[in-house]
Amino acid sequence: MKCLSGVAMMVAIASAGPVSAQEVSESVKRTCRAASQQTARTIVYALRSNIDPATQVKRVPDTWLEGVQAHMLLAASRAPDLSEAELASLGYGYCVSRRPTDR
Repeated sequence: MKCLSGVAMMVAIASAGPVSAQEVSESVKRTCRAASQQTARTIVYALRSNIDPATQVKRVPDTWLEGVQAHMLLAASRAPDLSEAELASLGYGYCVSRRPTDR
């Protein structure tokens, strides 16, 4: 009986169709691009100057973007050889995926 209900559940899930993701607005893309590029530039500059990047990144009042900065700082601390472009790309992807639902 368990097997039959499992098969029925799988059929129901398969027939439900693809789940559509929330579309990303141009405003969110611009915000994420600007925040991630600025943060990446600051982090890479600090690393090259042997300065702690966390002291150089200017915190933003938005918790969403602050989370993006924290993610980028953590990534840079774990992989200090990331290029500015790689770090910005990582931050952009994280920013878009963690955007608030009202944006």
